[in-house]
Amino acid sequence: MPVHRFCAHLVGKAYKFASMNELLHKMPFRPFPLLVWFAAVYLVVIKFRDVLLAEASEGWIERYDSAYGVALQLSVYVSFCSYTFLAYLILYYMYPRIKTRWWSLILPFSVMILACMFFRAFSEEYVLFNIFDQHNYNPNMSWKIYLLDNFYYAIIFTPVGIVYYLSELNRYNVEIRRKVELLHRETELKFLRSQVNPHFLFNTLNNLYSLVATGSDKALPALDKLGGLLRYSLYDQEPLVPLSREVDYLKDFLHLECMRVENLALPKVTIGPFTKDWQLPPLLLVPFVENAFKHGDLKDPRHPLLVSLTEQGEQLRFQVTNLKRKNITSQDEVGGIGLANTRKRLSLVYPDRHTLTLFNDEDVFRVDLVLGATPSPSLITPSL
Repeated sequence: MPVHRFCAHLVGKAYKFASMNELLHKMPFRPFPLLVWFAAVYLVVIKFRDVLLAEASEGWIERYDSAYGVALQLSVYVSFCSYTFLAYLILYYMYPRIKTRWWSLILPFSVMILACMFFRAFSEEYVLFNIFDQHNYNPNMSWKIYLLDNFYYAIIFTPVGIVYYLSELNRYNVEIRRKVELLHRETELKFLRSQVNPHFLFNTLNNLYSLVATGSDKALPALDKLGGLLRYSLYDQEPLVPLSREVDYLKDFLHLECMRVENLALPKVTIGPFTKDWQLPPLLLVPFVENAFKHGDLKDPRHPLLVSLTEQGEQLRFQVTNLKRKNITSQDEVGGIGLANTRKRLSLVYPDRHTLTLFNDEDVFRVDLVLGATPSPSLITPSL
């Protein structure tokens, strides 16, 4: 499978993995914030209502002046909390499996509500009655009235668990999608960088072949330079590298290309000075110089290759200017895949913090790149 199709396949899988139905069963189980939600609703809906409606504060306080009163209030609290907690559990374990068949939740929720009602009846009218010899409800009340009364509380507290689950689901889904976007960004950057290295390696090996074939004494120094470039390309996998390392790579690249091209006009290179500790993605600058050697006419001493890397306040500016070969008329041919990939890398790593201007006149091609602040590594490499 070609590399670009393989990467596209990986990205597609990542987005599929990030879809809601694929991620729900991995959502963390977080019951403790749910207890806070329930306590807030319980205090507002039940206790605050009691104070407003009914009862004088003395009567409300009297509920807790005996062991039975405390036990009863605890039983009520646990019974009402069970609506909220069990609703959350049902959705947590069942919702990822039912997909769009929401109606299949009707039976579990119905059973849950009845179970909570019977739990309250058992704890208050049997357990507490056998301990304290007191009923909470009138013993002569029918089961129909009892269930209707408790259904009122089910309507209040069951939605708390449902709303909490949906809010957690939304929060988790947003977080996962953010991480998948970062993973997608990292995958795409690695893919773009992988296109830079083979292209340069192919050109350099051709250069070395010519030097060795002609018995040039420049072959060994060229091999040494190539070894340094390959170490940087293959083993320096950090998302950001110091500017000095990128400059060293650029100088070695220029040295190799100057050895290859016959009758080359000596390039004019301006580097620095720099007052800041700049960092940038590796192999970001070389495609512009490589493009000049590939498509430019660099043999005219009146128009040598111009390479400039300078600091301008809070920005880093990189310029490459070269005379165009006469047989190139298409801008696409001048730019090539190297510049297209670099554009994409810049949009991923320096979103809204760079300007790239290509001047394609009749005789001269010039690149003007301005980079803003050093990007955060978190924009390049996700923390999953």
